[in-house]
Amino acid sequence: MHPGEIRTRPPGYLLDIPTSDLDTEEFTHLTATARTKADAGDLTEAAAILRQGLALWRGPALADVDSELVQRAAAKFEDARLSAIEERIRLDLALGRHQSLNGELATLVDEHPLRERLAEFRMLALYRSGRQADALEVGRRTRAVLVEELGVDPGPDLQKLEAAILNRDPMLDLRTTVVVEPPAHELVPERQPAPAPLSSPRQLPGSIADFIGREDNIEEIKQLLSGDPTDSYALRIVSISGRGGVGKSSLAIRVAHELASAFPDGVLFGNLQNPGEGDPTSELLARFLRALGVNGPSIPEGLYERAQLYRSKVAGRRLLVVLDDVTNEEQALPLLPGDPSCAVITTSRMRLSGLSGAHWVDVDEFDTDGAMDLLVKIIGPARVRAEEDAAAELVRLCGGLPLALRIVGARLSSRPHWQIASLVRRLLDQARGLDEFSFRGVGLRLNIDQTYRGMNAAAQRLFRLFTVVRAAEFPEWTAAALLDMDPIDATDVLESLVDVRLLDTIEYPGERVRYRFHSLVRIYANEQLMEVESEAERTAALTRVLGGWLALAEDTHRKEYGGDYTILHGDAPRWRPPDDGYGVPERNPMDWWAAERGSLVAAVRQAASVGMDELCWDLSLTLVTFFEARGYFDDWRESAQLGLAVCESTGNRTGTAAMLYSLGTMHMYQKRLPEAEQQFQLATKMFEVDGNVHGLALVRRNLALIDGLSGKSRAMLAKYQDALSMMRQVGDRMGEAHILRSVANYWAQEGDHETARTMLEESLAICQEVECLRGEAQVLHRMAYLHLKTGEVELASLEFNQVLLIVRAIGDRIGHVYGLYGLGVVRWREGQLDGAESAFELALSAAKEIRERLIEGQALCALGGIRLARGDAGTGIAQLEEAGRLFAELGSSLLHAKTLILLSRVHSENGDRPAAARLLEQARQLLSCLDSPEATRLLAQLDGMTSPLPSGEIASLSLVYD
Repeated sequence: MHPGEIRTRPPGYLLDIPTSDLDTEEFTHLTATARTKADAGDLTEAAAILRQGLALWRGPALADVDSELVQRAAAKFEDARLSAIEERIRLDLALGRHQSLNGELATLVDEHPLRERLAEFRMLALYRSGRQADALEVGRRTRAVLVEELGVDPGPDLQKLEAAILNRDPMLDLRTTVVVEPPAHELVPERQPAPAPLSSPRQLPGSIADFIGREDNIEEIKQLLSGDPTDSYALRIVSISGRGGVGKSSLAIRVAHELASAFPDGVLFGNLQNPGEGDPTSELLARFLRALGVNGPSIPEGLYERAQLYRSKVAGRRLLVVLDDVTNEEQALPLLPGDPSCAVITTSRMRLSGLSGAHWVDVDEFDTDGAMDLLVKIIGPARVRAEEDAAAELVRLCGGLPLALRIVGARLSSRPHWQIASLVRRLLDQARGLDEFSFRGVGLRLNIDQTYRGMNAAAQRLFRLFTVVRAAEFPEWTAAALLDMDPIDATDVLESLVDVRLLDTIEYPGERVRYRFHSLVRIYANEQLMEVESEAERTAALTRVLGGWLALAEDTHRKEYGGDYTILHGDAPRWRPPDDGYGVPERNPMDWWAAERGSLVAAVRQAASVGMDELCWDLSLTLVTFFEARGYFDDWRESAQLGLAVCESTGNRTGTAAMLYSLGTMHMYQKRLPEAEQQFQLATKMFEVDGNVHGLALVRRNLALIDGLSGKSRAMLAKYQDALSMMRQVGDRMGEAHILRSVANYWAQEGDHETARTMLEESLAICQEVECLRGEAQVLHRMAYLHLKTGEVELASLEFNQVLLIVRAIGDRIGHVYGLYGLGVVRWREGQLDGAESAFELALSAAKEIRERLIEGQALCALGGIRLARGDAGTGIAQLEEAGRLFAELGSSLLHAKTLILLSRVHSENGDRPAAARLLEQARQLLSCLDSPEATRLLAQLDGMTSPLPSGEIASLSLVYD
């Protein structure tokens, strides 16, 4: 404790601790940084940062503090820790670290059997480790737990993964272009044999002194090529591939040196990139023949004849041939020996799939640890220790590319007076580009340029244009949009860039392949873009890509809602590929939303940054469908604020009103009712000036909902009636269904069950007519509560289970929270107190995760009532008080008043009459301000509630929030 940290402040003392001294603040900062790194495509660094943040934990938060109050407060920290663990595991899986995850995941799944995401990760890790049966067993156990505990089946993601594992779907396999973590140990080189006789060619260049890592690759190649061939006729070929500068040649040369003793007749080495003038293959054959003892005049002129003589000369000999920097299979084929006693190692930037029987070894960039080890080996450990932060940033800027690391390392070694931080500042200067990655004739730009110049014109143009896309990664169809050509032809061009490693591929479980740049390759591509493409061409390409995102988002909303319902659209240009196969999946549009979430938000950012106001607000508003269903409020807020800012700057009134409506809706879902009402009032004025009837209908509908939550029933009904008329005027069928459902809920609360049933049936018919599953689930949810009120508990149970099936199938996280809470109410009504408690606990946890605060409060009330019924007054009172605070913050006066009544009865039963009277008076004051028949009834009943309620009735009263 330091002086000044404890200060006096009425009515007590204040502990004033800087946020930098709090582990919780450091953890929050690190997780946010990791999220930024992951969004930028730097998965390795993101995983490392998450590990750093998780290292701050020594188990569950405040686990040693024996206090119910503290433990309840600690729950949010535990949720954050588990979310960070899940994100780190997702990144590790994408990075190919499945083997090392199996033990950790086994423990996590045992500790959290109801977290399906952990089970999915464990299944995928086991499958990629070659343990298909074990992976399926995990799925079966998870299904059994969910059915036993909750009476529900696993969600669609786990079911799809289970089917994919059963069918050995190749989409589950780890893409070899994903960075794989190298082992921590370093291979100790074997003692080299004595030099071979001079009659045997030994053409290998020396292995570089700072070679490091690649132990698994070396061992794999040695096992394949050392010893006697297993096939009496087939030539053994290892084909090493990877991007330029990744260390393919260094690996090939190092492993060839280690294999030299297994090939006593010599080692031939040739670089096919520039062996001389003319045909590189023919020139290299001539060199090999001379090395094998053929005099110059005896070497044939023709390629075919040279290849024939070459195969004759190596026949029967144990010879290793290393072919470096092969451009294509046609170059390598004439250089392959015909005898199985020989072996061949090739390196190429593309997979030489035309070399029959070749074993492929893909070489990727170093991870952070491997890159740091290489830097230490080049410049020395003392220098790195002196500037650890700068060294880490230098490694990040090099993107794990060995050539880049060797260049910057060589520059630092040649200038011992330089600080690492100084070089980092030079590398961060975007104006200098790749100029800093050059040293004494070795340059990264030249390395990339060599590959780029070898591509055809279409591939070069796509390579340049991809840099207009600011997302960390992008799907296949964007190539067609950028080139404005047929998708199949564009995909062929795209894959040619992947073949030569100018683009990387990455895939996630259940998703399509994504494409991305290495950070240094992107710099080069952007240089070419600015040099070759005009501003008009760049703008046109960007407009097509962003128009593609808007079109696909629009199509997704239509599939989700059955049409252009509950949405406004502008006139920004759309771009759609002619082939529907590149569009939105038919069965579950939410899967597409989830897969493209990062790219869609990036598209909103980019549209805002270049002033495309019409496209920006349209796309931002269309994304609300997904943000609201999945509870992504941070993305929602950012997108709406960006749209609002750009529309205000350009004077776009419709866009401004639409973004105010979006922000108001977000506040409404988060139950920040005053903020929501303020935004809606501003939007109303703009829509009225413009005569936008549809916009007015949407805003009026939401204002009515706020009135209902605030207990202003008459105002609510009037606004709903206005909104319903306008929805019918503009033909918004789902808007009409939403309003009918909401008004039906009011009549159900008032006891007019027949009117409520009629309106719900009409709403359900509309949802089924337009095939809107989400709307159907919402109506069934209200029908279930209506049947609870009429005593038809069995029917309500069936409907809640149907709701859960639908919302889980479509990925509606908010709907899932409401369904779990409703299932808890049913279990309680059925007398299954344990089942009810489990369902309410799950609803509470899920509500906190997506910040659905209304259900959080209702679940707390329900759990408080159950704890009171079990005789646990302390926990029950604490949960009811927490719920009351939530309802007060939300402005839900009716629910707050009900909670106060409950607490009053509990205090009265415990003999604390003054506290009970004080709480009842607070409830009276809240109810007296409400324009609600239910509030009026409660006020009339308060005077009669003078005797203590039995504990069972207290539990019953806690469930009045249905």
